[in-house]
Amino acid sequence: MAKKQIIDTRLQLGAIYLLLFVRDSDISRGFHWALYHHRTQQSGYKFNVKQMGEGWIHDSAPNSNIMSSFLLDGALGIGFCDPTNSSALDWIDAVDLTRPPAPYDVFTCRTWTLHCVRGLISQGFVKCDDPDALEQEAKEWASAYHKSANDGEMPRPVESSKVCSLLL
Repeated sequence: MAKKQIIDTRLQLGAIYLLLFVRDSDISRGFHWALYHHRTQQSGYKFNVKQMGEGWIHDSAPNSNIMSSFLLDGALGIGFCDPTNSSALDWIDAVDLTRPPAPYDVFTCRTWTLHCVRGLISQGFVKCDDPDALEQEAKEWASAYHKSANDGEMPRPVESSKVCSLLL
């Protein structure tokens, strides 16, 4: 029987990560935003939306190779959900994609992700007093790794937010 491979020992079991991806070599175009919950040593679940035509679709799925994702800036740890309670995060894939998520006036992957982060804060999975400061931290953090991600350098960074109090 083949031994199950641990995908990346830097990922903490149960941790919730913000994922930011290179959108363009021009950093002024911003990032693609998503969430990731590390559920076993071998895999996790990527919460994601993507634009399809003039609308948006859920593009969430289990993932066993998240740290090798194309153009990933890195994974920024922001919270914790015990993997045995992962169903408590199912609401994320049910967030309405037809209108801007509160408190935003436009729908993008960034506003969807940050709306979900606010929900995770209200449910106690993310300990953060200032979601706007977390957004700024994530943008600055991803900017620091933009060139290396665009150049395809590996491994990608895994770090913990300084704005959030992690419950690992």
